[in-house]
This record gives sequence, structure tokens and C-alpha cells, in this order.
Amino acid sequence: MTGVTRPEDLSPTLADAFNTRDLNTMTGLYEPHAVLLDEAGKRHDGVAAIRSALAELLTAGGRMTSAPRFAIVAGDTAVSSAAWQLETVTASGEPMHLTGCSLEILRRQPDGRWRYAIDCPTGQITATARSTPSRSEA
Repeated sequence: MTGVTRPEDLSPTLADAFNTRDLNTMTGLYEPHAVLLDEAGKRHDGVAAIRSALAELLTAGGRMTSAPRFAIVAGDTAVSSAAWQLETVTASGEPMHLTGCSLEILRRQPDGRWRYAIDCPTGQITATARSTPSRSEA
């Protein structure tokens, strides 16, 4: 497991793992009960659901880059953002260039590594994503 000891390094580490198709490293950057909000605004709660969403993302292929915009740390919590790009191709073989600015809540773990608590790659929060799952759904 990669040890990300600076919050601003988390998004570039995720991009590097995407580029090498390393699903284990990607998944390991999330806390067990983290939330990932995908581009459609759907919540993926918990590491198993996040792993499934990331595995689907890997099927797009291509190359991702990520440049930190900011990381604001308060104790063991941080809010951060990164500008990212994904160069890939559509199902019909047409080149596709996706860009965005993420919004992330990170937590420092007891071992000093940072992990995602909430990852919103698009930086957009929809009304459905704001919903908190019931205990039985979590």
C-alpha cells in the first residue's frame, strides 16, 4: 500500500494508480466507510462499492493526470481539490478528453497516511448524493 503522507499527494497518487491499472492501490486510498460520488451523482458507500465503481472506471482506459489545487488541513481532517484530465476513447473509437476539478474530504489515519473520506471527482454535489443512507444501507 502506498503511503500518502501529504494530503495534496492523494489525487496524483490515484491518477498514477489509474494509469498503471492498479485497482488495489486505488481502493487502498479510501477509508473503509468512505463515500465516492460518481460523475452521475450516484453515491458509492464503503470500500466494496467504491472498488466496484473504480473497476468500472478502469475499463475506460486512457491516461489520467491530476494537479493539486489546494489542501486545507485542520488537525487530522483536510479539504482538498485537484484539477484532473482523462484522455481516453469512446466505445466507437473517437478520442475523448474529460476534465474536472475534484472536491475531497480527507482524513489522516493513525499511521500518518491520508485517505479519502469523501471523494467527489466532479466537484458537483447533487441532491440525491446529499442523502445519508440508513444504517441498514451503510
